[in-house]
Amino acid sequence: MTAAQHRRREWWRTLSLASTLFLVVMAVTAIPVVRDFQMRIADTYFRTAPPPLQPSPVVLVLIDDESLRDYGRWPWSRARVAELVRNLDRARARVIGLDILFSEPQSAGADGELADAFRENRRTVIVDKIGMYPDGPHWIEPLPALADAALGVGHAQALLDSDGLCRRFPLRELTLDAPRLAFALEVARHIDAARTAQFLAAYGISDQENGSAITAAAPTLAPIYFRRDAFQAISAAAVLQGRDLANLRGRPVLVGFGPTEIADRLSTPLTGPWPASGVEIHAQILDGVLSGRTLRSVPLLASLVLLFATCIAAVLFFRNRKGWSVILWAACLGGIVYFAGWSAFVLGSRILAVGPMLLAVIFAPAAVYAADFVLVERSVRKQMQLLREWLVQHRRYELREEPDDIARNLEVLQELQMQLGALYELHETLLEATRDAIAIFDTDGNLVLQNRSFARIFRSHQRLTSMHEVEAAIQWLEDQARVSEKKGVESEAYVGDELYAMRLIPLPSTTLSPKGWTIWILTSLKAREERDRSRAEALGFITHELRTPLTSIQGFAELMMEYPNAPQSAAAPDTIYREAKRLLALIRSYLDVLRLDAGARPLQHEEVRINEVVHQVFEILRPLAASNQMQLTWQGDSVMSATGDSALLSGAVLNVVSNAIKYGQPGSEIRVACAQSENQVAISVHNYGKPIKSVDLPNLFSPYYRGSDERTRVPGWGLGLAFVKRIAERHGGSVDVESFDAGTTFTIHLPAAMPVAAVTGAR
Repeated sequence: MTAAQHRRREWWRTLSLASTLFLVVMAVTAIPVVRDFQMRIADTYFRTAPPPLQPSPVVLVLIDDESLRDYGRWPWSRARVAELVRNLDRARARVIGLDILFSEPQSAGADGELADAFRENRRTVIVDKIGMYPDGPHWIEPLPALADAALGVGHAQALLDSDGLCRRFPLRELTLDAPRLAFALEVARHIDAARTAQFLAAYGISDQENGSAITAAAPTLAPIYFRRDAFQAISAAAVLQGRDLANLRGRPVLVGFGPTEIADRLSTPLTGPWPASGVEIHAQILDGVLSGRTLRSVPLLASLVLLFATCIAAVLFFRNRKGWSVILWAACLGGIVYFAGWSAFVLGSRILAVGPMLLAVIFAPAAVYAADFVLVERSVRKQMQLLREWLVQHRRYELREEPDDIARNLEVLQELQMQLGALYELHETLLEATRDAIAIFDTDGNLVLQNRSFARIFRSHQRLTSMHEVEAAIQWLEDQARVSEKKGVESEAYVGDELYAMRLIPLPSTTLSPKGWTIWILTSLKAREERDRSRAEALGFITHELRTPLTSIQGFAELMMEYPNAPQSAAAPDTIYREAKRLLALIRSYLDVLRLDAGARPLQHEEVRINEVVHQVFEILRPLAASNQMQLTWQGDSVMSATGDSALLSGAVLNVVSNAIKYGQPGSEIRVACAQSENQVAISVHNYGKPIKSVDLPNLFSPYYRGSDERTRVPGWGLGLAFVKRIAERHGGSVDVESFDAGTTFTIHLPAAMPVAAVTGAR
């Protein structure tokens, strides 16, 4: 299966699981308790939303306990109500809304006086409502005389939801004459007709329909946009006594009841233990209309789309989350969903159905885990079947009865995996035991298995996971060798600076890998390169480093044979002895280094006295120095010593002093000195000659480097200083060079055999 096919399959799984979750949530949402849960969530928005910036213009005039105490129990005389209306008119109230039913007559005089008060100001709106009677519901209408005298009549109907809270109101109700607007809308229509029409249009009602007679109507319910801050309230007694009237000028006034025993009380999302009076709910509606705040639900189609998107997001999110942290993540996602609904409420005046979305977040982990369980059960059965077939094919498993439950499937699978794991461990041990780097790739080129040698070769590269990335990290010696072109490739290639033999072998298909895999074997050719380098070094050593002393020995031997009695022949045996001794020292030094590199000779760790090493070198090289009229001088402390291999250190000093004699000025001095600082000994060799050019200094210790100018005229292969560097580094030290007009100094740094304090005490 390709990566694209795998992604498509995963998306189909996600969509199917999200669709199932969507249907489950929709089914659960149909339960009444869950619907009440959604309404309770929306109620919290009213409590947490910030109040409007401007205070409400609506003023409540309450017939409260003070009014009843001063003017008697209710019902009051209609003449008293007329006086209250006239005082509100004198206070220049914008519109007066009386949330009081005037359905039964008191007296002709009192009713007439109240009607006169209505006609005088033409700013009074009264109410009617539907009452429940034994024979059914009937409208409780105001007296015709009062209705004709009033500016308008609005209904005071309220709708209670299943939990007993008032959250919505009918915009208009059907009467025998014509549809009648709600009491607060009727008041608002006479204050700001344009804004009222706009409010009605937001819920699909035209203001032109209010006066037309219709025979049937389904009430349109509008949510009430509650505000948290309180309305300004004045006692009716204060109005009757002419107090606080200045606060009423130009503002809409609603008159209603305050005491619980005479007022209609309704619970709202903002009320606590004490329900709100009916006039307060009318004030909430009126304030929403005048401030232009409309509250609507998100359309059903948009809600369904958002719910399905939430299901997809929750499934995608929880597919990558496991363990107890899922509870915390579910709480975080629930908070995000709630904040989205709160933002829609505050910023867009929309009620978003977050209840089903929260249910999707809650149910998503269970749905994901259930789907994973089904997939695990299928995978277990499939893997068990494949393992059984493979092991039976290789005669390592006895076929048994097919288990019929997942518990037994797991037991059989564990048993099969133990047998397969034993084979895997055996093969892995064999892979790790070999020196070759081995990796196995599947048909898509993905890395399946590798041993430590393979991982170690590519440790300097980024983490490799595919065959194509491995190809990009290597450099083939043959351009035609490419993994993607053919199988069974055998070639050589570089990984970094190291050369490897590459072999790619296709593996046969099996039950577990029906398409077959590819094994990649890398064999290091470092040993071959080291062998070739050693041969080159030995050839260079033989062709030059040994040629000089051998030529000298041969020349003096021929002199002795042809002229045995000549005066020059008398010194020939000494010269032959010295050159043979120097030749032997050179051979021993180079062979020790080669054997050390090849691992055939261990590095000795012993105390080596520097003065003894230098004096031995002086004995060997003094004749060579004398022939160049040079003097060898030792400057050092006799007790200084280093930790290392005496033979190798002698060879290193011998090479450096030999170079100093070769390139030094004839008739000058070769000065060898030794100094100790802390835990290090420094052996320096100084000669007086032409300085080495700065461009040559960094490469002096590289094999076969000969430099320029003067150094190229002196015969040699450039191996001596390279051997010196390897000897010093083998001892945990280093070698460096400084060259000025006053001469050149080579310094070998070695670990000291004893600290400075011990040396000082020995003196």
